[in-house]
Amino acid sequence: MSQVSKVLSVAKGEVGYQAQRAPGERPSGHQKYSGQVPGLEWSNYQPWCATWVSWVALKAGVSSLYPRTASVWTAMQWFKNKGRWSEYPAIGAQVIYGTSGSTHTGICYAYDSKWIYTYEGNTSTTNDANGNKVMARKRLRRDAYVHGYGYPQFSDGITTADPSKKGKSGFTYKATASGPATSSGTSHKKPSGKTKKVIVKAGQSLATIAAAAGVSLATVIGLNPQIKNPNVIHPGDKVTVPDKAPAKPKPKPKPKVPAFPGASRFKPGQVNQYVTQLGTALVKKGYGRFYAIGPGPRWTNADRNAVRAFQRAQGWTGSSADGYPGPETWARLMK
Repeated sequence: MSQVSKVLSVAKGEVGYQAQRAPGERPSGHQKYSGQVPGLEWSNYQPWCATWVSWVALKAGVSSLYPRTASVWTAMQWFKNKGRWSEYPAIGAQVIYGTSGSTHTGICYAYDSKWIYTYEGNTSTTNDANGNKVMARKRLRRDAYVHGYGYPQFSDGITTADPSKKGKSGFTYKATASGPATSSGTSHKKPSGKTKKVIVKAGQSLATIAAAAGVSLATVIGLNPQIKNPNVIHPGDKVTVPDKAPAKPKPKPKPKVPAFPGASRFKPGQVNQYVTQLGTALVKKGYGRFYAIGPGPRWTNADRNAVRAFQRAQGWTGSSADGYPGPETWARLMK
């Protein structure tokens, strides 16, 4: 499988994933991607569209071809500094959104003369800046919101709509292009099986209709080519959906709480992985305000202050809230 095929396969496989956000928590919910990208563990509960792209590149085995960052603006500058930036879409390109190139990002898997088709993390059909879901999106190619594209330097080249790349090594020019075949089929392949029509009711969106049918938004978009803008449907419209939803996967068992590594790991001068693990858990619990740049392996006053605040939140006082974690503090943080 080519490098771009791996990227699109991994990205497509995440469509439907949703971050978890409890009432009162920060808008960007808890998601799995930050904790799985070395160096970005601190970014949990932060806007995560760029982190998601970094995660996809890591899982596809091409992490050096995309910027590893939680910042959209930094991602744009990374491509510009490498001379891999264009105003035209390309298959596998990292698309950057916003008038200043710092609002949102995703991965382009297809394009034509009017539309780009993308996979995006932390999005929604209402364009909420913290939509908290991985979705397949369809956007107007010449919308002012589309700032430009970063081109990964795939070993087998990249397919692009940029006419200035015609005939240049490493580039294949195509005015219209679909993503290559992946392990789950081509990017425009419609799902097989029986379908049915549903009538759009007031207040419904394609996303809510897809959720009610038990399928992804991408599946519904693929079944309804007559819908030119998936963000705009009206009461009374007819939408095709699968007649029977596929079986839902069994939930994964919750991970066990890791054993407490010992109080000696959390003392001044200590540098180890458990300090990072502790700090990451504290950020997840809502104590990230104590960290200026995110938790790391060196024990600092930021770690102690965050631990003390957590301990006091448990109702503990005195030596039980001294800022140094013991077995009970560790167990509660790691739940």
